[in-house]
Amino acid sequence: MKKTPLSWIVAMSLCSACAAQSVTLEPVAVEGEKETATSMSLSDAKTVINTQELSSQPTTLNEALSDTFFVNFKKAGDYNSEPYIRGRGVNGVPIYIEGMRINAAHPDSTNLFTMIDAQEVDVYRGANGANVGMGAMNGAIVIKLKEPQFGTTDEFEESSFINAKTSLFSQTGYTTGIGTTLYNQFVNFSLSGSISEYNNYSNGGGDEVLHSDSDSKHYAISTAVKTGDDSYIYGRFIKDKSSSGDPLSRYQQSGVWNYTDHPNDDAKTYFVGFKKGEWYGLSDIDFQIFKNDLHYAVNTKKETSVPYATELFRESNTKGAKLSGKKELDEHQTLSLAMTYSKMEITNGVRNWNTTTNTWGDWTSAMGIKGGDYTDFGIQLADDMKYDKAFYTLAIGYDNVKRNVTSNVNTTKLDSLIPEALDALIQKTNTDERDNLLSMSAKAGYEISSAFVPYIKLSNAERTPYFNEAYGNNPSNGSQIPNQTLGNEKVWDIDVGMDGKYERFYYTSALYYQRYSDYIELVKTGYLTTGGLPIKRYINLDEAIIYGAEAMAGYGLGNDLFVEAAYLYTHGQNEDDDTPLAFIAPQKLTLSLAQKRSKGLSWKLEEVFVDNQDRISSVNGEIATPGYSLTNASMSYGFSKLGILKNAVVSFELNNIFDKSYREHLDKVSSTAWYLPDNAGINGVLSLKAAF
Repeated sequence: MKKTPLSWIVAMSLCSACAAQSVTLEPVAVEGEKETATSMSLSDAKTVINTQELSSQPTTLNEALSDTFFVNFKKAGDYNSEPYIRGRGVNGVPIYIEGMRINAAHPDSTNLFTMIDAQEVDVYRGANGANVGMGAMNGAIVIKLKEPQFGTTDEFEESSFINAKTSLFSQTGYTTGIGTTLYNQFVNFSLSGSISEYNNYSNGGGDEVLHSDSDSKHYAISTAVKTGDDSYIYGRFIKDKSSSGDPLSRYQQSGVWNYTDHPNDDAKTYFVGFKKGEWYGLSDIDFQIFKNDLHYAVNTKKETSVPYATELFRESNTKGAKLSGKKELDEHQTLSLAMTYSKMEITNGVRNWNTTTNTWGDWTSAMGIKGGDYTDFGIQLADDMKYDKAFYTLAIGYDNVKRNVTSNVNTTKLDSLIPEALDALIQKTNTDERDNLLSMSAKAGYEISSAFVPYIKLSNAERTPYFNEAYGNNPSNGSQIPNQTLGNEKVWDIDVGMDGKYERFYYTSALYYQRYSDYIELVKTGYLTTGGLPIKRYINLDEAIIYGAEAMAGYGLGNDLFVEAAYLYTHGQNEDDDTPLAFIAPQKLTLSLAQKRSKGLSWKLEEVFVDNQDRISSVNGEIATPGYSLTNASMSYGFSKLGILKNAVVSFELNNIFDKSYREHLDKVSSTAWYLPDNAGINGVLSLKAAF
């Protein structure tokens, strides 16, 4: 594969043409019927993706975010992957369903939860602790579920939907979702469900990539009862179950290939709440109680006739509540307040296969933590102000975080694997800490003209270490030992950019600089295991920086035709020893030509250029990847009526049209065998989305 020379591509393309997004800056005045566009401006705190406006209903969160140009993905497989924003994933991008965080202790379960009842996805960039709470170092993602629908009479009405898609060529599988709602002016009852099954994919060379299969089942039941003209109470139950392979986990040991899979991820989620439009001068009042029970399993297997090796599970129970509302002080100012309380309790277990007796051993607590709980009480307050053409936002946040962890670290279990010199670092130390975390955000901008709206934003955030950073250890494969003395990570972030629109031309941009103190990073200890692997542990770096650029521009050519371009660049640096930070995505440029219509034919042609990335952290098992370019195309047709179906959209997309072999840099790699398979070759998706 040849390296893609992005330096000249960027210079030429940003001047002449401009990446099709599912969200555009704002509607452009062109002839004919236009698709309703969602306003996008990088000066805003968040980008809103309305999943109902996408031509194909997303099955997973990553599908919903796939066209958001400033979001990358770190994968352990097509199903198990996490969104990456500005150089960080789980450790800097908390993910919420409504007010409940889902990735605080289970990073690989991000896509276990279904998107079938999702209404929109809010995507934050940069330090946003003052907007969403603890941990939003580089961004945050909030999934919002559908609002209940009520009628105008006592007579019951019914509405239903169906979403179906099938994958073709190098990827084969299907997803089917269906739901129905019964409602009148007082009551709403909804039932929905989906099922998916995908086989191992083939890469650009036509070779099967083992352990890349997945399947899932989901259903949701919700009800709402109207309590006034602008108020209702609601309840919702969601059941999710998935099984997936992990193709990027393969490693070779003593001539035998090992791998992991997730055979039994299971989640049960409950929401009960009350919403009211107006009350004593307050608006958008929402009180919600949530609960989640999650079982997350990771099995290590061998590619032999007897595949068993190790089975591990982690279970969590999360309970909490969230209250939010707004207050319009005058025509210039609006206050927003949110308060959240959550408590998560964790247990785990591990057992090993006995090759002598061909039986499983007893369940014991996994190395690291025996159990623990994590309590977070947070308050976020924001004031949005607009005076003439000037706009300002001030926000503050406070989190009181309590960690109570019972350690299961035992030095004697590691004696045969690690040098005696490291014994002092591996101590069985319980954690009983309470932290007070403060965050702020201040933004100012001015509309000099519609074509030039500059802005500047200063913000900060803080987080406590996660369980696997402080207690995770696996000295036989991966060679990580725990560090229970980790301190809190802190970041200051400054954004400078501009937005604008002039006739048919529009653009949005952001330059950002983030300075970290006590950055949590995996480093080498300088010692080797008895098997010869380097021993690593997480430590706090005194200082690290991440900076970069985000830019998108477009031009309306008429008749709903758009040409667009998007550019993304991220640079991460360990300032302590002047080395690259781990897992920084290469620069990327996307060019597209698209025609978008709510009814009739829509289409898009897209070229994606990704640079090589040779600034790597070998400590983390990272390897350099070459650049590549991909050609993608899609088309859809919107029908007002298709038989018994209403507002039906039939769509077809074709990715990697020229069947190229390539590797995505953020894909997880093995620390022992450097196993990194190519991504899928030419693949297509045929889908139907309709109401009836």
